[in-house]
Amino acid sequence: MEKSIISVFTALLLASAAGAQNVSLTNTFGGNSDNVGTSDFLKFDKDANKKDATVGDRIQLDVASENVDGRIRLNISGDKNWTTGLQAYANVRPVQALNIIGGNKFFWKWATAPAYLPAIDDYLNHGKLADDNGAGLVLNLAPENSEIGFKFAAAAGNQSRLDLNLGAEFSIQDIVTISATAQDVTEKTRSIGAYVGLKSVKNLILNAGYTYNNTDENYILGTQNLIQFSVGYTFEELKFSLYADLLAGLNNKSNFNTAADDFAELESGIPLTAVVRANYKANEKLDLYTTIDFKHKLLPGSTSDTFTVYPYFDYYTSLGTIRSGLRVFFNDKDGFNGFNIPFSWQYKISK
Repeated sequence: MEKSIISVFTALLLASAAGAQNVSLTNTFGGNSDNVGTSDFLKFDKDANKKDATVGDRIQLDVASENVDGRIRLNISGDKNWTTGLQAYANVRPVQALNIIGGNKFFWKWATAPAYLPAIDDYLNHGKLADDNGAGLVLNLAPENSEIGFKFAAAAGNQSRLDLNLGAEFSIQDIVTISATAQDVTEKTRSIGAYVGLKSVKNLILNAGYTYNNTDENYILGTQNLIQFSVGYTFEELKFSLYADLLAGLNNKSNFNTAADDFAELESGIPLTAVVRANYKANEKLDLYTTIDFKHKLLPGSTSDTFTVYPYFDYYTSLGTIRSGLRVFFNDKDGFNGFNIPFSWQYKISK
């Protein structure tokens, strides 16, 4: 099913690219776990001995027209061995309110706004109305200038079995957005999410959410009950923005066991992730960032706390954007535990 979905929608996007109103080709080269799809460029252990060097490339085509939009992304990873991975989706609108969507990766398409994590700059998959891949329909009754909007999604995941995903979002312009998702509803491992976001204060992000049976472990370990809080504010006159995310489990249960028809109990604590990110726009060519990431990991019979401090910059030139910085690691056992030097160069061509 995955190969057929990729081939059909890749062909559709390539065919529509010639007549699209907006087409962009973006190439990102280097070693950066944030934006290249590979590990950081240079890695050093706590004794400053170089452990590894990694270079990869990401090529991305985005197209948008009145009736079709989508993305094709090719990741070329230099981690240990050179490997490639193709990700694509297409969104077809026979009429403006109806979207037929399909692909093996939806990226941020149809992610619900209050599930956004501004410090992490991403969404948990549970915050996506149609999940992260497959094929389905999205009804979008939210015209651009309308004060009230409604979205409803129904999709089947990219699985050999039936994997039904549902989502709905209600919004009042400049006031509030409320949404809910139900993923893998045909399985015992089903997940339910509910989210709310305040939009009534300029420059303020204020989001909250709850997930029953979180299985997305990109930023926190799987947990039966997950809450998330996010806040962010931009001080326009100071050219400074500050964001914070908190993800926390409510009990020590995780890893749904289908055979036992129950959640397994973990032996210690609760999972927790806290992230703070600051952004200062120094001038038109330079953005400065600092991210601090704390994770409380749950292991059998023990815990492990880790900190990551990551100051970095984006430098804008006529030949693209250069990003680099210093990702420094700490843990509760060794203290300082090494550092990485990420590097990427991104260039975009668009019409």
